[in-house]
Amino acid sequence: MKELIAKRYVKAFSRVATQEELNVAMNIFARLSNVYDIVKFQEIMESPYIAIEKKVDFIIQDILENKIDSKMINFIKILAEHNRLDLFPELYKEVSSYVSSLKKEYVAFLIVNEDYGEVKVKDFESKFSKKLGVNLLLEQKIVQENGIKLVVEDLGIEISFSQDKFINDLKNHILRAF
Repeated sequence: MKELIAKRYVKAFSRVATQEELNVAMNIFARLSNVYDIVKFQEIMESPYIAIEKKVDFIIQDILENKIDSKMINFIKILAEHNRLDLFPELYKEVSSYVSSLKKEYVAFLIVNEDYGEVKVKDFESKFSKKLGVNLLLEQKIVQENGIKLVVEDLGIEISFSQDKFINDLKNHILRAF
């Protein structure tokens, strides 16, 4: 639910922001997302006894040290007005996803059962980047399953080959032939 709300805020902000302002916003939301992991900060933001203005002042003056422009100040005030100061982690994810889509740069995960080495991973990265028409940053994850899987979450792409599934499909095909 929070992701959908954050997506709407980012969509509205991106309509009035430049590419540079989006990059700055991404850095600000990254910082606020990291601070939001601190329990004391969460308590302050969620406290009904602290006025909204004091929460906004705390974020702008103490956390961000008055190093933000008027657009970001107004954006934080709007979030505070609608009791959305708990959205910083989701806003960071959405803004970074939006900025990467503008640059056509995406993070992909290669899920395998053995380490392929950096040379092979870079080769996969260049081939899949060319095939998809985007810039991929391929990260390798090693798991215990047999097979290989490529996942690009932001593009909604998942390509996989599983040895177990292949064997089961082959058995079913042979059984249907008889």
